[in-house]
Amino acid sequence: MQVLMKKNWEYILYKENQKYLLEVVCGGAAMFELKIELNIEEVNGYLSHGESYIDQLAEMIRNSPSQYLDRKIE
Repeated sequence: MQVLMKKNWEYILYKENQKYLLEVVCGGAAMFELKIELNIEEVNGYLSHGESYIDQLAEMIRNSPSQYLDRKIE
């Protein structure tokens, strides 16, 4: 697994084979990490806009992690 981008206490973007994985730090007092596989739309957003796109996606996940739980991977 290759680390493409990392912001401490925020997120890590990985690439594993042809998959892009985003691990986001969520929560307040009870912090947890949520890792998802980027879908094709998100991959295209990253490839087109780079770090700014991942910053926005990580913020959306952090603000509403329950909306991404069905995409959670270990």
